[in-house]
Amino acid sequence: MIGNVIRQKILIRGGLVVTLDPEDRILTSADVLIEDGIITAVGSVGRDVDAGCDRVIDATDRLLMPGLVNAHTHSPLSVVHGAFDLLNHRASMWLFQAYTANRTSREVYVSTMLNCIEMLLTGTTATLDHFPEQAFGPDDVTAVVAAYRDSGMRAHVALRIFDGEYTDILPPDGTLPDELQREVERLNPFAPRSVSELRDLCTGAIEGWHGEAGRISVGPAPSNPMRCSDELLEMCVQLVDRFGVGVHTHLLETEIQTHIAQRLYGTTTVRHMDDLGLLTQQLSCAHTIWIGGDDIALMADRGASVVHNPESNLLTASGLAPIPEMLAQGVRVALGSDGSCSSGDQAIHRAMKLATAIHRVGETDRHRWVSTRQALGMATGGGAAAMFADGKFGAISVGQVADLALYDLTRPWWCPVNDPIHQFVQSETGAGVDTVIVDGCVLVEGGKITAFDADELVAEARELVPAMKSRNRALFDMVEQVGKAVI
Repeated sequence: MIGNVIRQKILIRGGLVVTLDPEDRILTSADVLIEDGIITAVGSVGRDVDAGCDRVIDATDRLLMPGLVNAHTHSPLSVVHGAFDLLNHRASMWLFQAYTANRTSREVYVSTMLNCIEMLLTGTTATLDHFPEQAFGPDDVTAVVAAYRDSGMRAHVALRIFDGEYTDILPPDGTLPDELQREVERLNPFAPRSVSELRDLCTGAIEGWHGEAGRISVGPAPSNPMRCSDELLEMCVQLVDRFGVGVHTHLLETEIQTHIAQRLYGTTTVRHMDDLGLLTQQLSCAHTIWIGGDDIALMADRGASVVHNPESNLLTASGLAPIPEMLAQGVRVALGSDGSCSSGDQAIHRAMKLATAIHRVGETDRHRWVSTRQALGMATGGGAAAMFADGKFGAISVGQVADLALYDLTRPWWCPVNDPIHQFVQSETGAGVDTVIVDGCVLVEGGKITAFDADELVAEARELVPAMKSRNRALFDMVEQVGKAVI
């Protein structure tokens, strides 16, 4: 149950269904039956079933798709859309702190719900939230879990931890002017914490919230391996072994990270992670841009997932991830929006389209181009794998959970319907979303959220940034100076 919304027996009748099942079937005028949050029939369902359903949805002129998966976002940054331009990765990372530090539990809840609203309205039903941006406590975890519970979305809360310095976002020579260095030390939003403290925090969160509502999972998420000691990374492996949870991390987002890793480990970050036992199918890695062919092969062999964030990678000039080579070598690839300040939005439709386009320039072999079907797979089944739930969702197939979205085929970009997969990736923006169902609960109807009062939350979110700017004035002043020093 979500607020006043309950799980229902739902029959969707007569839709154009893109199943993404093992046979890759596209069904015209097909029915889908949902019982107890699970898909129990796909194809043709007899009329005698209607009377026993809580709801029968007429899907005439509708496209039924698996819900999309946003496998890397940062919910605290939901209120930082369009706050800056022309900042590189170093400078933007500092600015994020001023917008997100020192929040109340209510502000954590509201910013998370705002992210959920944007995702639900564009057909995303599941997300991995690398949360938060800096040090946090149990109350922050309680607030973010409460938001995902109330939103009705499926979510993995990846607890961002680190016990080392963010050396990769300092100036190239690693130093700041003395006075500014003292101010950074006084206000440091990236203050490291001990492994024992982080172990207790993660263990408590997993024991308290992992499995909440049957839709929410929790696990450790090193900010970046190079910002973490080997002891902390080994602690993550121990949590995987103890609780069966997954580990999420940023990986090789910028070129400088490869050089720092070589100095630290005497080898590549991927090799070092493998030596520690971290490189398994219970690992998903955001960005993964500056990686070579041997490490790609190793990730494929170990079953680790990569989460491609094409919008933020380009906008922060971080680089171009070698996605075609990853796909060719068998790496599981998902899609993420990253934080809204980095990409500008939470619409995975944009990431899908961009994922097909950015690797084509200069590549004369069209067989190496990322296809619309591959991009759609990244946004569905690939996302499920990156959320450590491979095969649980991401397709319309008997036995999978009922996380679905209906799109309005009367919209101009669907007229006429030519190829539903090509059109979905190339033409749909999320504006055509009509109905969204998660776990057998209808959350969006007629393009409007019905599961909770979205308007009230959006109104509350409008006040969040002014409050943060007032509360964090000294931090804003400090990061502005640091930003100028690191560009």
